[in-house]
Amino acid sequence: MYRKKPTPKKRQDPNRFWRLNNWKMWAWLITGIIVFFPLFRFVRKQLQLNKDQRTELDKDKSFTENQNPIVAQKKADEITTRTDIQAAAKSLAHNLGTKYSDANNWYDWLDPRGWTENDKAVADTLIYQRKNFKKLEQLYYSIYTNSRSLKDDVLKLLDEAELKRVRKYLSI
Repeated sequence: MYRKKPTPKKRQDPNRFWRLNNWKMWAWLITGIIVFFPLFRFVRKQLQLNKDQRTELDKDKSFTENQNPIVAQKKADEITTRTDIQAAAKSLAHNLGTKYSDANNWYDWLDPRGWTENDKAVADTLIYQRKNFKKLEQLYYSIYTNSRSLKDDVLKLLDEAELKRVRKYLSI
């Protein structure tokens, strides 16, 4: 019987995959780059979008909870039990008109109470409560508006004369 002679195996080069003439390696590398980077950007953008949506949902949930006066009073008591500071924060939200423009409805712009501000009353309240400004900010942000900054609203909505008067007493 005829028997075939065993042929010696050629020695494989361990760096064969990374040679320049290996077209399969380059095809996989280019395909990986083309697929990986857009996929990475997409996933990163989706994660940021999910975070933003979660923040918006938390704001809406908090705003809805604060519509109940008992819950709002309980949250306000956790921040401070002084009723004069709570009343001042509530009056700031009312006098700046932000209380009415944050109701999360499409027709909020129709409420005329959100169109105008009572600048003199806002300035008087801020000057009178200047030592309690941090508490006012907390109450304004977390309870009486839909997560709005008191400093930003004062700077944006207050007239120049009243703002100048407030800046004499507060560093805004």
